Amino acid sequence: MVLFSFKKHIFLVEMVNDNNLKQFNSDEIIMPADAISLIRSSIEDENNDMAFYDNLIRKAPSQKEKMIIHGIRNDEEKHGQILRKIYYDFTKQNISYQTPVNYNFQSSSYRDDLEKALFSELAAVKKYRKILSVMSGDYYTLLMSIMTDENIHAAKYNFLLGNQR
Repeated sequence: MVLFSFKKHIFLVEMVNDNNLKQFNSDEIIMPADAISLIRSSIEDENNDMAFYDNLIRKAPSQKEKMIIHGIRNDEEKHGQILRKIYYDFTKQNISYQTPVNYNFQSSSYRDDLEKALFSELAAVKKYRKILSVMSGDYYTLLMSIMTDENIHAAKYNFLLGNQR
């Protein structure tokens, strides 16, 4: 085990023989600085998801579907707040919410947008899994909560897609 320091935070990293791990998803193994970069991009992703889901709510054909998507959208807002706090704790830099630009919301069907949302949630799970690999304590718990929410969102989008048949 080796202690690794980054921006006044200490990480405990187990040193292992790299050659044994390269055969497995070596892109899953990241350094704390990479995690900070992924957190920053995740903040942007969560902001973009909120705007995308606001549009998806407008397209939803039933009140039930609107409520499901609205709940997901609210989770994304909460995720953004958590990620901004974690980012600040590690970098002492604030990232404020910015409304996404350059979205063409009218370009696809409701079903296509549901599929896009589903795969966006699954991609987020993979990103959070990488970040989790270098986190501990409360940060690990918060990120695990976000990752679990993303899995739940994917299941809900699968449900909504099933209703489109």
